[in-house]
Order: sequence, then C-alpha cells, then structure tokens
Amino acid sequence: MTEMQKEFNLKNKDLAELLRNIADALEDESQLNMEFGDEKLIQPLGSKVPLRVYQDDEGTEIGFRLVKEG
Repeated sequence: MTEMQKEFNLKNKDLAELLRNIADALEDESQLNMEFGDEKLIQPLGSKVPLRVYQDDEGTEIGFRLVKEG
C-alpha cells in the first residue's frame, strides 16, 4: 500500500464541502473515493471511526481515522 501524508490549508467553505463528502460516504458507501490533484485516495470504510480532539492555546485540532473492517 502506498503511503500518503499531506497537509492542506482550506477555506471554510472548501473544508465544509470536504467534510460533507466524507459524511456522505460514511452514511451511504462502503468506501471513500477522493482526488488530490494527481493522487487518488481510496479508503474502505468500517463501522467505527476513532476520533481525537487536541486543544492548546493556539486552537483545537480534530482528527479521525477511517479504518476498514478487518
């Protein structure tokens, strides 16, 4: 499997659209399909999503991990 590590700075509307696409896939699909320029992300989806919230003086970071059922 190919590793991908990217970081993006999105405008609020772009991030909202990205989150809607992820939410739609979680509700209705068995995998998430996305494109980032020349790279494609295909992630099978499981029934649980680990969520992490980190907060410090600079702000709040919210992360989640999409994992396939194994």
